[in-house]
Amino acid sequence: MDNLLRVTNVQAYYKVIQDVESGFGTYIIGLALSLEDGRIFSLVNIPPDIAEAIRIFNDGEIPPRRQSIFSFLMNHEEFKYLLGKTLKRIVIDELDMNNGLYTASVDFEAEGLNLSIKMIPSHAIYLAMISGKPIYVTKRLADMEEQNSERED
Repeated sequence: MDNLLRVTNVQAYYKVIQDVESGFGTYIIGLALSLEDGRIFSLVNIPPDIAEAIRIFNDGEIPPRRQSIFSFLMNHEEFKYLLGKTLKRIVIDELDMNNGLYTASVDFEAEGLNLSIKMIPSHAIYLAMISGKPIYVTKRLADMEEQNSERED
């Protein structure tokens, strides 16, 4: 597991990006993943309902009266119990260089059967958070992001 970095904290964030000339602005919704080595790994263009569910989960808030499937599942104890019995971990381990999209491997284990499926990272992170399972990012992807951010500075 030397090539994996454990995620120690997940925070949703919202940034406004505004064009100075036109005044037009847009929101970017993302997740900031704190890594065990002190770095932050960012995922952007997160679906708003996932970001909001993660924020509610982190803040310990009571979900709204009109719930999304995500806020419903975080409060459904039987679902979390069953998920926790089989979900082992998630690893953000792929980046498609053509479209800039990350992919996560979600590892399940039940009755001697091991299964790994590919998922949208924000969805996989959410499942790991509500079931109390570990989240990892490959060191290779963390290094790539760090190099890209250094070039932008």
